[in-house]
Amino acid sequence: MDENRLNLRHNEDEIDLKELILTIWKQKSIIISTALVAAVLSGLYSFFILLPVYDAKLNIVINMPEVYNTRYGEYTLPITTNEQYIGLITSNNVLINTIADMQYDAEEVSVENLRKRITIGKTNPKPDSKQNSFEIKVSAGRAQESLKLAQTLYDNYIEFLDVMTKERAISYYDNNFNVALKAAEISLKSNQEILKSNEALLTRIPQTINQKEVMREMQSEVTNTSNFVVLSNIINPNYTKVESDIILNKQTINSIEDSIRMYDEYLKEVDREKQAIAKYYETGQAAKLESSIIGVAKTSIYLPSSPAVPSQKSSPREALNIAVGIVAGGMIGIMIVFTKAWLNRD
Repeated sequence: MDENRLNLRHNEDEIDLKELILTIWKQKSIIISTALVAAVLSGLYSFFILLPVYDAKLNIVINMPEVYNTRYGEYTLPITTNEQYIGLITSNNVLINTIADMQYDAEEVSVENLRKRITIGKTNPKPDSKQNSFEIKVSAGRAQESLKLAQTLYDNYIEFLDVMTKERAISYYDNNFNVALKAAEISLKSNQEILKSNEALLTRIPQTINQKEVMREMQSEVTNTSNFVVLSNIINPNYTKVESDIILNKQTINSIEDSIRMYDEYLKEVDREKQAIAKYYETGQAAKLESSIIGVAKTSIYLPSSPAVPSQKSSPREALNIAVGIVAGGMIGIMIVFTKAWLNRD
């Protein structure tokens, strides 16, 4: 009995499958028409509505040091990884300058809009190796525009890093020299007070010791003095010790005063650097930063080769869109055929 039921169900499944195939075949014109319409619409949308996109590529190599030497000494950079450095290429400052240099309308091309047109990729380094090469893709509506945009973005990126590292180094040294200057002034005052005290003490200490007077004082206590040899006056060791301390005090004071003069000069130079940065920002960053501090970004970040004009657009891909349209249209056509067959059966 169960075997007969299984056979009957199997036969019904075969009949249903045959009916479905026959239904699709009989209504193939609907399916084909729907697929063609979808393909035409996809093609029209791809060719006439979607804007072309061209990608210019930048291969940026980053070898920023952890510490670099300046005229004031070593400075430890605040950023520690190459990933953090490359991420700054989409910072607001870089993008705002790029929009201005490209003469884009700020209402049409916003910072967020431009950021979406920049893609940061990696070049798949070896396992456990330090990542220092990054591929940046910059998108635009025309091939030449994408190339110009990529070059402008890179130039603004390097300038931003150069100014940022210099500005932070100047701020660091400004604070460092001010602290050192205050410490030196406190030390100078302390040593001057010690010197004054020692000089006053020196005036109260006899320079020599008169041995004759010492012997007279000793005669009252010593009965036999015939074995004593009376010498001339000798230098007082206490006087010599205080005099030596005074000399050391003066040397220390001279050294501290030299340090104070050096810190004063450094602070004047740092102040000029701060004024140059303020002027740079006041001019809308249009003028070059006039700084005597050697920049590290321009020598540690570079392009192995210049970007090239893209030979073909990256999107839209018309053939792919049409193929997707055909598949989607065919599926819609099949759904229409099945819906009609189901309604007719009822």
